[in-house]
Amino acid sequence: MIALWKAEYRKTRGRYLLLFVLGMTAMILIWALHGKLSEDAVEKGWFMLLYQMPIINVLALPMMAMLVSARLGDLEHKNGMLRHLCCITERGRFYDAKLLYGLGLILIGVLLEWLGIIADGMFRHHFGGSFLPKEYLLLLLFTIAPTFTIYALQHAVALCCAKPAVPYAVGIIGEFIGLLSMFLPYVWLIHGTPWGYYGALMLIRSEYDRATRISTYFYRDINWGGFAAVTVMGIVIYITGRVAFCRKEI
Repeated sequence: MIALWKAEYRKTRGRYLLLFVLGMTAMILIWALHGKLSEDAVEKGWFMLLYQMPIINVLALPMMAMLVSARLGDLEHKNGMLRHLCCITERGRFYDAKLLYGLGLILIGVLLEWLGIIADGMFRHHFGGSFLPKEYLLLLLFTIAPTFTIYALQHAVALCCAKPAVPYAVGIIGEFIGLLSMFLPYVWLIHGTPWGYYGALMLIRSEYDRATRISTYFYRDINWGGFAAVTVMGIVIYITGRVAFCRKEI
């Protein structure tokens, strides 16, 4: 497996995937943290980020997963590379190694984003109140779960479909569904697709008073059932994609 990871690294050195992940993570942080905050926003900053980050992540992280998986998959379909690789190594091991390599890149982006918002609250904006370690660990966990599930789906599509447009079509449709799930109360949107779980796993809800321009934040019940559902969904997608790839005619 280590040899396969090294091979993936060598194949992708000229594609600057890590640089792309770092650049997109920087864009997410700029989007989330730019501008001058009001006194009320600074005072409630820790709660504000717990509310805002899932909304930002539903747009940004699936796009990151789509582009990384599509680039990795397209690399194998060009010039019949996949046919040669499957003669050298077992298909299942190749599928797993490539999946873990891509997930590692995505994890770097998620962790840097998480550390970035915490560092901003502590050292730049100096948010009021004390830091919320439990809530922010849950935010990290509830960000990783749907992101990894989405990546597993995009990875399966990218390796099983030779046409490069298919992973992008799946990703764009998923982005649209995820965005709708944040604002429309349709259960199938929220719980029927992995993109909907960014909203389903939110820890905070918000009410905005237009007259006073003050936001009030309230805790939501921790949705462990939703976390279990998206985890099971990810496992099912992984197994289904792996079996489909191993049986695919190349």
